[in-house]
Amino acid sequence: MLILISTWLAPTFSNVSVGMISILEAMLLGAVCCAGIMLTIAARETLIKGLHAALCAITLLLLSLNVPLAMYLLAIVFAVYFIYSLSFSSPWPARLIAICTCIYAVLLSGYLLSQWPIMLSATALLPIYFGLMYAINDDYNIELSHEDEHEQGKLGNDLGLPDRASLRQAYENQRKLDPGAAMLVVIFLEGVEQINRQLGREFGDTLLSESANRIKQQLHSNDIFPIPHGNSVSRLAHLGGLHFAFVCRLVRYEHLHEQLIDDILQSTLQPFYVGNCTLEISARASYVHCDEELGQFDSLISCAYLALDKMPGHAICAYQQNMQISQVDQQMRLRELADIVINEAFEIYFQPAFTHPSGDIAYLELLLRWPHPKLGLLSAEQFIDDIRLAGLATPVAHFVIERAAEIAMALKMEDIQVPLSVNIFGPEMFKDGFLDFMEHVLLEHYLQAGEIHLEYPSYLHEHLDNKSQSRIEELRQLGVDVGIDRFGEHPITLSTLANLHVDYLKLSPILTQPPKPQGIEKVLSDLIAMQRLRGIKVICKGVESEQQLVLAQKLNCDAIQGHHLASPMNTKNMMSWLHKWHLQRND
Repeated sequence: MLILISTWLAPTFSNVSVGMISILEAMLLGAVCCAGIMLTIAARETLIKGLHAALCAITLLLLSLNVPLAMYLLAIVFAVYFIYSLSFSSPWPARLIAICTCIYAVLLSGYLLSQWPIMLSATALLPIYFGLMYAINDDYNIELSHEDEHEQGKLGNDLGLPDRASLRQAYENQRKLDPGAAMLVVIFLEGVEQINRQLGREFGDTLLSESANRIKQQLHSNDIFPIPHGNSVSRLAHLGGLHFAFVCRLVRYEHLHEQLIDDILQSTLQPFYVGNCTLEISARASYVHCDEELGQFDSLISCAYLALDKMPGHAICAYQQNMQISQVDQQMRLRELADIVINEAFEIYFQPAFTHPSGDIAYLELLLRWPHPKLGLLSAEQFIDDIRLAGLATPVAHFVIERAAEIAMALKMEDIQVPLSVNIFGPEMFKDGFLDFMEHVLLEHYLQAGEIHLEYPSYLHEHLDNKSQSRIEELRQLGVDVGIDRFGEHPITLSTLANLHVDYLKLSPILTQPPKPQGIEKVLSDLIAMQRLRGIKVICKGVESEQQLVLAQKLNCDAIQGHHLASPMNTKNMMSWLHKWHLQRND
């Protein structure tokens, strides 16, 4: 487009000139002129607009061969560019512009003194054009980042609380005055994000403000570090988002932080009344001793966040140094998983379950193992979270299911009829495409109904929507038995319990491990009887002792599984064990 405009402008310019510039040179100089005009319009800063207007003037003066004035203006442009690039801590593109401007001055001087082709001097303007456009965009992004930071800090100002920087300054000042024992406490509010999504951010902001006021009301002890905030003093700081923090001394009261945390958590559990609505949220807290991490404030905050992440099911999380070690180990495993070959790195183990009271093999459960070169043989519970973080959950689930289908087909060829059970550790079985995958696996390995079992963890059941429930029904229609693993570890409502649409339940080992709460046997007996009436089998999992075995038999479970009966075996040992077991049963 620049060339076409230049071609259109060339005759006009040629009339002004004295005939010493060729048509090609006029086209190039016209393109430079248009580029300068475009930059003048696009630039946001007044200074940059003025500079590009000067470039346009220089181009026009060159076309009219007013050489002295053009050189004078070029010197001004060069000086302003140079000052701009060095005086305002501009990024490297602005410095590059100044260098290109200098090169342009040299080339233009060469043209004037030695009649170099003017094409060189015109070409030198192109880096100035693109470099300046990049610099303008970079400046605009910097402005946006500053606006984002302002918006992030705006919430803390609306709450009337000091921010993280104020807390850091207060912490450092107080630690210089009193380096005794102290504890940093971080409070995290849960449930506000859900209210934001469902009711709107206005409700969420109001709820956050009222929550902050409730927390402040609990912090009246003089042993809490004061934080200067304008003309007042606060004892609570807003770290951003849903996180708050304070620091308390432990010289007079060794467990002051525990008492304060308990008061705060209790206060947040009380209902909030916002806009004629009754809302409920909860809070979690973590704490770290200020002697940890050499007392560095930012490191202490990171430790408190780490404790919250490492203990997601706990309301109160105490930081421990082994959490750092665990995090480092996890990062190492993630790096290893990034380059792993699934079918070569992982192994499949098998653990049988036995029917009660006949003692037949109810099924073989496939257990994923990772023979780690440094850490030894790892069970799935030790690295399944790493697999999810690495984005390998679905490929690993497919690998285990395909291995189960291969083993099931091999057992059928040896006339051994034993179902195989696969524990899907997360929501992979509810994702799009999983049903087609299962149908393909069953057809490819000639598997019949009931020969493959799939189970998912109990914590997912409360969050299943209608689409997920329909996926379960479709899997059952394919002939796949679906069960719930570790039933009883997570809360479940009575209405949900009465509407389970699965084939079996696996009781969590915590329900049968001693010591047991009083009356638990009666509850388990009623649960098993209720599910049997609905055609759902109940399996007792994790039987590790004779006492647990006796309880499982007393409860009259449909099947029993655990190390007390049979330990997990690799493929080779499993095949030999099956042959021996069948020989013993036939005898």
